[in-house]
Amino acid sequence: MTEKQLEQYTKDGFLIVKNLIPIKRVNAVLESVFKMYNKYSEKNDDFKSMEEPWNTELFHQKLIELRKNDPESFGAIYDSLKNNISLIQLVLDDNVIDYVSQFLRKKPSAISMSDTVVRLDPPGDTRNIHGWHQDRLYFPQNRDGNNGLVCWAPLNKATIENGAIHVRVGSHEEGLMKLKHEKKKDSSHTTKFLIPNDIVNKYKDIAVELNPGDAVFFNMLTFHRSGENVSNGLRFSIQCRYHTATADDYIPFELINYYNPFIKEKLLQNNYDCSDIPDNIRQPPVVLD
Repeated sequence: MTEKQLEQYTKDGFLIVKNLIPIKRVNAVLESVFKMYNKYSEKNDDFKSMEEPWNTELFHQKLIELRKNDPESFGAIYDSLKNNISLIQLVLDDNVIDYVSQFLRKKPSAISMSDTVVRLDPPGDTRNIHGWHQDRLYFPQNRDGNNGLVCWAPLNKATIENGAIHVRVGSHEEGLMKLKHEKKKDSSHTTKFLIPNDIVNKYKDIAVELNPGDAVFFNMLTFHRSGENVSNGLRFSIQCRYHTATADDYIPFELINYYNPFIKEKLLQNNYDCSDIPDNIRQPPVVLD
């Protein structure tokens, strides 16, 4: 990373990096998607003679049909990919971690990650599309959103037509927004946080069109959203959140709702807002014989 890139990330709240991720990493994740598709769909011989069937229009159409006709199996593909080795290898690739470490100004040994997922967004499906939001409200591992970041990378070409991600330049300077949950019946998420348009429109909108191997990093406070996929194929992408685990404001994600009271006590001692952490007590682990 250059000093200019670091300055741009700090100023704008995001940075686009071209040709960052080796294509072999991208293809390995797509191959995993294909293998999970074969597991949860009816067997067919359409792909037998193809060297990389996961990069074909036919595969897109088969997945779109599966999403329409058998959403449970499509969902099983999603769930099966969450901790896939090829996905973990991609988000831990040396090129990626080099940028993450410099953005957070920490060595990898001081950084944790969460919500590492593959997104398969079919055309016309708006259930997973959010309005303008900040990831810090959904992933509060660091009380200070500047101590975390997001890496988003396409596995096929990301265009405005198929729902490229949008960011608002410099919007992280707005700080953490105090927002209420809003119901959204047609979403896979029961609630979401919406940033008012008068605040969003203060900042320039950038559509981040990327090729496989490219990536965009953005601050946990940066306003962003995905566009709607109005193309004929899926938008394949990966996303991962990185957090400064050694910071005073850090709390492990799985402990937000089911936490170790010692951690909350430490946060309160350092004057961090813990109003979103319920008064649950962590139960002792189950020991199996």
